[in-house]
Amino acid sequence: MRDYTPDLWRIINWLRDKWISLAEKWGYEPIETPVLEHLWILERKAGPQVREEIYWFKDKAGRELGLRFDMTVPLARIASANPQLPKPIRWCYFSRVWRYDEPQYGRWREFWQYGIELIGSPHVEADAEVIALLAESYNVIGVDVEIRLFDRRVMDKYLEKNNIGEELRGKLLGLIDKRWRIGEEEFQKELVKLGLPDETIDNIIEFTSIRKPLKDTLDIIGDIAPNLKDFYEDLVRLLEAYDIVDKVYLDTSIVRGLEYYTGLVFEAYPRTDDKKWSRLAIGGGGRYDELLGLYHKPGAPATGFAVGVDRVILFLEEKGLLRNIKVDEGLDVFVAVKEFKHYAMAVGIAQKLRANNVRVEVDVMRRSIKEALRYANKRNARILVYVAPRELAESKVVVRDLKKHKQYIVELGRLVDKVESILTTT
Repeated sequence: MRDYTPDLWRIINWLRDKWISLAEKWGYEPIETPVLEHLWILERKAGPQVREEIYWFKDKAGRELGLRFDMTVPLARIASANPQLPKPIRWCYFSRVWRYDEPQYGRWREFWQYGIELIGSPHVEADAEVIALLAESYNVIGVDVEIRLFDRRVMDKYLEKNNIGEELRGKLLGLIDKRWRIGEEEFQKELVKLGLPDETIDNIIEFTSIRKPLKDTLDIIGDIAPNLKDFYEDLVRLLEAYDIVDKVYLDTSIVRGLEYYTGLVFEAYPRTDDKKWSRLAIGGGGRYDELLGLYHKPGAPATGFAVGVDRVILFLEEKGLLRNIKVDEGLDVFVAVKEFKHYAMAVGIAQKLRANNVRVEVDVMRRSIKEALRYANKRNARILVYVAPRELAESKVVVRDLKKHKQYIVELGRLVDKVESILTTT
């Protein structure tokens, strides 16, 4: 867990504004849930790996509670408890979640997620929309990604053809999910530990190494699961309509670690020559048609995605992309006072500017003019207003444009107009 100091918090807020406003343009409504859930709700279909990562405890009444590990589960609880809501439900969120995970590069135990859930449609149109919105979410912040997808149903068919029973599938899927993080040698060792025959191990390694443009892999899907070929042909056509089909790849190692996924699953990776980042997902999601029914029958089909906000920020920092982001640093005007007897006048000036939506800080350190200028520049203020006796005698103040290095003597009655004029010039 970590502290979000103002410079980092500004980036968080910039991303929130970008992404939530984007989702709203697509018809999604923001939603929030309690950070605590009953433990049974979180455990219901999280899978053994995630279950071990839940922060849970007993409260004073002896109830078992846990911190939410993602937003899909609590939103599924809400949607299932409100079957009267018109379908489809389109929700978006930007929220904090917790996992008792092993801290490592780009992975924290407390982190932010941005995501959307599209609940109520079983059709390919919903899957295409979710994938397209995920791609556009990176596009609006200037990050080029490729989206790698596969399908739990196809994987199940493949494992069935290789005589891998259901008792091993959960462990095997969890292992495939982390294949590229643990490396090939460790992946092979773990496959051996599962007691699989050498031929089966070779088959799994070869099969989960496929990564090709989705539009070129329809025969692979059709050979394993013929009933899904039409679905993927339709998906490719819709992704072409969204103009993102060239970003989407079939990747047979994408299975996602959460057990609630039932069909199409996908992850987003930065398009970069950096091998480290080419193996670190910065977002992902998929279809979870059975999750809502675990809380209230009959349930509803659903799909969605989540983006790891902290990991995206880490990528932006490492690649120097934050320099291209115009992040609001929060201070327009710094008001300094030469003599304490005029401090009430400075407060009045600040209040009038604030009433006009100007962000103002008033000096409380009794700085000299040189010290005030130095501090205002450190705070990246655009304007310094200096209240001094000589100018006040004529009902005026000093206004300094710190960006253009220009100084003005301005009448108090015209101060708001002058400040707004400076702030609206580049």
